[in-house]
Amino acid sequence: MRPAAKSAVGHGTLRWTAGCVGFELFSPDPSVMDRARVVFGPWLNGVSDTHPLKARFVVEGEALQAGGRWRVLMEGSDAATVDTVDLALAAVEYRSIVELLDPESGVVALHAALLSRHGRGVLLVGPKEAGKSTLACALWRAGWRFHSDDSAVLEEGGRARGVPRRVSLRPTSRELIGEGLWNRIASLPATTRTAAGGMLFHPCEMSRDGNQESAEVAAVIFLARLGSTAPAGELEGLDAARALLALWPYCHGRDAGIGAAIQSLQPLADRVPMFDLGRGHLATMVERIEGVIGT
Repeated sequence: MRPAAKSAVGHGTLRWTAGCVGFELFSPDPSVMDRARVVFGPWLNGVSDTHPLKARFVVEGEALQAGGRWRVLMEGSDAATVDTVDLALAAVEYRSIVELLDPESGVVALHAALLSRHGRGVLLVGPKEAGKSTLACALWRAGWRFHSDDSAVLEEGGRARGVPRRVSLRPTSRELIGEGLWNRIASLPATTRTAAGGMLFHPCEMSRDGNQESAEVAAVIFLARLGSTAPAGELEGLDAARALLALWPYCHGRDAGIGAAIQSLQPLADRVPMFDLGRGHLATMVERIEGVIGT
């Protein structure tokens, strides 16, 4: 693999930040850069001296077969080869988040969905198949701002910010959000179809209100927490000690050890109320969340 840094500084280079680190993307193909400006548009805020570059990416074409293919290069990593420009840019998205959530980045992040309303946010935390994405879509349909469906970066002052990655809709979400909304999302400028039949999209393209602003975390909601006794569709408060232990498995820095992870999460537990939410009717779950954060 040729080092990405050789091509990563030049005319048309795109730069964005997340947390305390920055990223850079370049392609010698103008059509790639044009598409990248659409896909990465909400995050193109430049890189300052206080945001050291974490990774540099180059997307270039190669004639491996009829129609050509695309390679994604990053320093210190094997090249990824894909069939389309959109898949190449999706690979850049994924790799940048992996780099961002590296414990050495100094970022404190949770595997959680982040949504907000009137500036007050909620973090949805739960294991796979707990219904996190379904509940996040239901809140979005109810008028909430969708910051991130997978990971959120914790900031000082009890705030959180979504990571720079488009929201992912699975094919199973199609029935939930309805055929009309599904087709509307499919037609958005930055939407990319996934191999599994889902979509990557920018919710902000639906409302034009942006999706990168941070939000004050007003509540943390656990779905399907082991040991939860919350009735279906009802909230049950957690004390800070139990909440910390429940958060630890979802902390992206947990590999550093439980002590370091809990220390990084302590400010959140001290400041923000946390609840178990029993799985029930979506409308009831949305109503309970709106009630607890006062929207």
